[in-house]
Amino acid sequence: MSDRIAFVGHASTDRVVNLRGERIQPGGAALYAAMGARTIYDEISLITAVGADYQYHELLSSFGNSIVRKTKGKGTEFHITYDRDWNAKYRRASIGPGSRITTRDVLGALSRGARAIHLAPMNPPKVVRMVNAIKDADSGVLVSVNSVIHYMDTKANRDAILDAASSADIFILNERELHALTGDEVVSKAIKAIAARNLVLTLGEIGTVIRSESGTEFIPAMAAITKNVVDVTGAGDTWSGSFIASYYKTRSWIKAVSFAHVVSAIKCQGWNFEKIRGLRFGGVEEIIELAVALKEKGRQLTLSDAMRSLERSGRAAV
Repeated sequence: MSDRIAFVGHASTDRVVNLRGERIQPGGAALYAAMGARTIYDEISLITAVGADYQYHELLSSFGNSIVRKTKGKGTEFHITYDRDWNAKYRRASIGPGSRITTRDVLGALSRGARAIHLAPMNPPKVVRMVNAIKDADSGVLVSVNSVIHYMDTKANRDAILDAASSADIFILNERELHALTGDEVVSKAIKAIAARNLVLTLGEIGTVIRSESGTEFIPAMAAITKNVVDVTGAGDTWSGSFIASYYKTRSWIKAVSFAHVVSAIKCQGWNFEKIRGLRFGGVEEIIELAVALKEKGRQLTLSDAMRSLERSGRAAV
């Protein structure tokens, strides 16, 4: 059996409204991240909690060796609307069962074979406790932390996020979160203000900055493939999950970022997880084939066209 990667955080029920329509669908940062990771890595587990009204247990049970706490009352819910430019507005955010996810649960993942643990956005003081407990129990486990702007409303929370970032192996955030944490609008200066061992800064369609122990590098995004968007909900979490899994598999920042860009773009071609739920890549290198397929017979294809082309040739593991 391969080493396991465990994803810790919320599983929710989302009501999503955008120009393409309206859907009620499963969501949550940990679940989206786990779905992204499973496109490249088989041994994926979830640590989450859901309410009595949760309707997607079959989806959660598809991840082996998971810890899913079932609580009384209503579960975590999000009502999200998007404007024409895909800017999100949270009309409702009800987070209940997430408080039941404990440090003990996370340590339990270690006994089940987890060698990498990704902490999706949760209450920052809890995340700090989890990171420290994992490192105290086994310093060799790869720990990644993903921030989110919604938890940066108080100085106490921002300080806790920075503490978690300094203790984890990988800290993932976007430009808006970077500015909120540091108060500095200049990216190059703000990056230096965060004491993270390895910092991953996503800049949307521009690309990704990696500041690692070996230096800083910029990896451009493959913006041309992001067309015909249907649903962007969970795109960042999908990116984080596929990034962590591909990095754990290859230990290459460039390969991991490139892989994450493509998987996140594929996810956005359909509602929810429908485009990545059955998607499997035998190796990160298969992304190169997909990228090459985007330029077929001298014409620029859409990502959907390229996927169909690879499926016809038998090269896409979908």
